[in-house]
Amino acid sequence: MWQSALPVLTGIRVLDLSLQLPGPYATRLLADMGAEVHRIEPPGGDPACAFPSLYTEVNAGKKVEEVDLKSDIGRRRVLDLARECDVLVEGFRPGVLARLGLSYEVVAQTNPGVIYCSISGYGQDGERAGKPGHDLTYHADAGTLAQNGPCAAIVPPLPIADLASGLMAATTICAALVGRATSGEGAHLDVSMADVMASWTFPVALSRAAGEVDLFGSTPHYGVFDTADGHRIALGIVHEQHFWERFCDEFGLADERSSTFEGRQQNHQRLRHRLETLFAGLPAADVIARTTRVDVPAAMVLRPEDVLDSALFQHRGLIRNSGFGARYAHPVRFTTASAAASLEADSSTPGVTT
Repeated sequence: MWQSALPVLTGIRVLDLSLQLPGPYATRLLADMGAEVHRIEPPGGDPACAFPSLYTEVNAGKKVEEVDLKSDIGRRRVLDLARECDVLVEGFRPGVLARLGLSYEVVAQTNPGVIYCSISGYGQDGERAGKPGHDLTYHADAGTLAQNGPCAAIVPPLPIADLASGLMAATTICAALVGRATSGEGAHLDVSMADVMASWTFPVALSRAAGEVDLFGSTPHYGVFDTADGHRIALGIVHEQHFWERFCDEFGLADERSSTFEGRQQNHQRLRHRLETLFAGLPAADVIARTTRVDVPAAMVLRPEDVLDSALFQHRGLIRNSGFGARYAHPVRFTTASAAASLEADSSTPGVTT
């Protein structure tokens, strides 16, 4: 039995017509928050079934029904469901559902309060509306792929455009539901995956256009380093002088301690090489123990499969074991005022732990 971690959307009915990752991820987030999600897939299922673990994870907690939208019976079935839903999420190219008689305008005639969310590569209008794309091409459009510098040929290991678009869709759907509660009006949400990625790139784009210092790419002590035992660590010092001074005190870099952030950036290659040499002579566990002791941000570089056994996320309750194997919970803890008061009372009672 699926249990919502955040039952704030209890009673909200979601009709999910989307496939692959962006839409299903959005509706998985809504299911996490208590919404009832009814998922429609084509005969034979979602193509994402080729990746069983991914498919199972993003579609947990949903009712799934196979319907042929190209048939009269299938369209009538979806229209019947659409009349009763609060939210409809679709991920077809612009114009596809209109040709099938399932456009926002059609659905809103019988359900004017519906929140109809369309997720597409380039939006519902514009010269590239309807053009094909995938996560990688949206990275290219938005400038994020170029952040790899000379390694721009490297494909990002995470489908960030897919996930970011799903997250943006879910948050905007929640906002639209709040708006509907006061206005009584539904809405058509146009989520462009390229737009979402570009919006994430804008802070860097504006900074570079203004000729400002690149905080990350030219900072020698913000990066990944190999250690003596074959592991890697991530050192996360950006511009904070106090972190840098503590690091220098701990690792014997007294001659570098008073250098300014600007000076360290100007001497990027020299300082980067010195740090590489330092870490190459130390085991990773030693580096993490010492940076932790002096309160400097650093972490072991884990593989995705290592995260399943991470004590950090096990303690946080993010990873839960079930009869279906490890599952991720919603990443945000949600505690009401009354529940917080109850927890505080329990924690002060001898023999009671929370």
